[in-house]
Amino acid sequence: MSKSRCLAVALLCWLAIPTISSAQAPDSTKEQAQDFVRDVLHALLGPNWNVFAHGGFATGDRFVLQRAANTLDGQRALEPATGFNVGLGAGVDILMRMGFRVNYTFSSSGLNFKTDDGTGSDALNVNDVGTVKTHTLALEVMRYMLPWRAPITPYGTLGIQGTWWVLDEKSPLVTSNGTTPFALGPVFSFGVQVKATDKWSGRLEASLSSGHNPFTGNSSFRALSGQTIDESTSQSRTEYRLAGVYHFGKAKAATGTSPVAHK
Repeated sequence: MSKSRCLAVALLCWLAIPTISSAQAPDSTKEQAQDFVRDVLHALLGPNWNVFAHGGFATGDRFVLQRAANTLDGQRALEPATGFNVGLGAGVDILMRMGFRVNYTFSSSGLNFKTDDGTGSDALNVNDVGTVKTHTLALEVMRYMLPWRAPITPYGTLGIQGTWWVLDEKSPLVTSNGTTPFALGPVFSFGVQVKATDKWSGRLEASLSSGHNPFTGNSSFRALSGQTIDESTSQSRTEYRLAGVYHFGKAKAATGTSPVAHK
């Protein structure tokens, strides 16, 4: 089973496990929705929204494996180098442990050919043959382990994203063919949220996604270093992010009757 499938199964199981209730300060969100209009739609129209900005780095699987023009030289793989990502997003927490978020991410990674003949040779290495960039829009469901206003809470997300690929050619070994491939696929992540103040929090997360390989298909990028001997129809990416989050809402103050002193 691939790494992406293993992580997806593990995350789905984790999200399905009921969390242990604990005493928390009264909040404007509920533990579970009892009335859709009152509990869910009211939360969407209420003050439980947040905005966030994030940045980090990304890695990905190889795109293609090719045999060198001179077959005696061996074979080499076209791989993305470790790149960077930045993005913006907005979310809303509709229940104490559940929310939604929409997220835009831009990433950029260099393209390198690496010798892949099992001998450790670097004879066919060619670095920086191009730069592959992505524009990604994702919609995710968030599941918190503890209420979202807890000082520290782990969380996981599951959603769908669309990715537009752009290739900057830096050598005749790769070409975009004038196309901008689009891929639609699943995305899931896990991380931890830490509250700094009532309005600000930070998130550290890892996100794994999968989509159509932009070097596969009729309308796709092309690698021109030799004969292609292997190409996956899908391409997995892992992104590591550090985010700053601003919360518009405010926890409700605890209510109760103050004790009265008797003479």
